[in-house]
Parts: sequence; C-alpha cells; structure tokens
Amino acid sequence: MQNNNDKDKRFLEVLDRHKSVIAKVCCIYSSPSVDFDDLYQETVINLWNGFDKFRGDAKISTWIYRAAINTCITWNRRNKKHANNISLEPDMPVTTDDDSGKLADYKQLQYLISKLNPIEKAIITLWLDEKSYEEIASITGISHANVAVKLHRIKEKMSKMSEL
Repeated sequence: MQNNNDKDKRFLEVLDRHKSVIAKVCCIYSSPSVDFDDLYQETVINLWNGFDKFRGDAKISTWIYRAAINTCITWNRRNKKHANNISLEPDMPVTTDDDSGKLADYKQLQYLISKLNPIEKAIITLWLDEKSYEEIASITGISHANVAVKLHRIKEKMSKMSEL
C-alpha cells in the first residue's frame, strides 16, 4: 500500500511543477467548441496512466509536453465532428494598464496560433517556450532538420495571416 501512496505523492509533485506547461498546451488546442477543462482533465488522466511507464530516458518536462500535445491532438481528432473551427479570437482579460499593447500583441499571436494545424501549433508553442530544435524534435517525433523547415514555414504562414 505504501508504494501506491509514494506514486500518488510523486505524481502530484510532478503535476504541480508542470501544471503551467499542461495548461499552456491545453489552452493552445482549446477553442469555443473544444473545452479547456476537458483537454486538461484528459491530459492529466493520460499522464497518470503513463506515469509508471516513464523510464527517464528524456527529461520529465519533455515527456509531459509530448503527452499533453499527443492527448490534445488525439482528442481533437476524435471529436472533430463536434469541433468546427470557429474563428473567434480567444477571450483575454481586459486591462487598463500600460501593457495594453503587449496584450494586443499576445491576443493576436494566440489568434494566429489557433488557426494552425495541430503539429504546427505544437512546434510554434515549443519554439516560443525557447525549446531547442532537438527538444522540439524529441517531443513531436519529427527530425531536427524537419523542425527547422517546418518552423520557417510556420513563421511565414503566420506572417501572411497577420497581413490579412
């Protein structure tokens, strides 16, 4: 019985340390038709189910990113018929301070990311989190060279979308 308590405690500690990563990934893949809470819960369940299988070959943060991204992509594919791409900008808090320009930029960035396909969302989000190409390749399962090419194309695509 002690072993289960240790596992529970370790998992909760890992979850607490990395909850912002999980939330960020779930936020990127949520939309008006895809509930953030559903994605977050599904991700936590999948992390729990795979926790015993984590061998430590990669950093725990890499494993969490990969599991969160895969969970969100799978959830969106499975529920695609219910999730029409509604082109509403994500809700952002209203602010009256001097950071309103930064908030507008952030809101625009989130909107552009919401228009990308699932793998593009993953790559640009990881890059914005300052992950190396090697880490992005490890998390997404694509080659280092392909990460560079895809990232370049994603940046071009987002730039063109922002001009519209």
